[in-house]
Amino acid sequence: MNDLIHSVAAWLLPPMGAVPLLLLAWFWRARRARLAHALFALSLVALWLGSSDLGAQWLQDHLLGRYEPLALDTLQEGPPEQTAIVVLGAGGRLMVPEYQSAQLKTLSIERLRYGIWLSRRSHSPLLFTGGTGRAARPGQPSEAALADQLAREQFGFEPRWLEDQAFDTRENALYSAQMLRGTGIRRVILVTHDLHMRRAMRAFRSALPPDVALIPAPVGLSGDGWEWRDALPSAEGVNRARYLGYEWLGWIAGH
Repeated sequence: MNDLIHSVAAWLLPPMGAVPLLLLAWFWRARRARLAHALFALSLVALWLGSSDLGAQWLQDHLLGRYEPLALDTLQEGPPEQTAIVVLGAGGRLMVPEYQSAQLKTLSIERLRYGIWLSRRSHSPLLFTGGTGRAARPGQPSEAALADQLAREQFGFEPRWLEDQAFDTRENALYSAQMLRGTGIRRVILVTHDLHMRRAMRAFRSALPPDVALIPAPVGLSGDGWEWRDALPSAEGVNRARYLGYEWLGWIAGH
């Protein structure tokens, strides 16, 4: 069932979400010409929105909204031992040919690097959360194990906690909250991508005790303003639009 859901979602996410509109326009081209023309025009707009960085930014503003970067002064508020930097994993690859081993995906590395940077600036401990995923193969290392290896070998950094059972964002929040219980942590600085932050904040706010402060620390933020190149189709635009579509579907589904 999980594979079926992901297969259907792959055809609904940008820019492929415009294909049903094109098929309807073709189906009604003779019998309902005006409607067909309108659908064709709408599909062209949808293709642009789903393939350009500017279009993806417009969709984000209207569907999920944006988060502000973490104010660095926030790191100095309160005793550092009462703050936890919590980094959410974003997947791993079982085999990366050039390394001849399993490695974190790029999104996970971006989050981990930023979390380490925040931890060093605030002198607060770091928790990384990420399991193997429901489609894991035998012997596949968890995201947390890969993050621990990368942090030690390439950043000379040792995470305080490694949560390696979570399959999704809700479990990231649930198991992280359980791991932090009784540690004296009064504040959680949550590190994930801007597009994922809304779902992550909802999940962690539900899992954490009400007296624990929750502060977003997003990565992957878009800069202010835009230039004409942002309106052109690009790989970055497609990736951002698809990620946005995935997060929006997850948000409205309550996941």
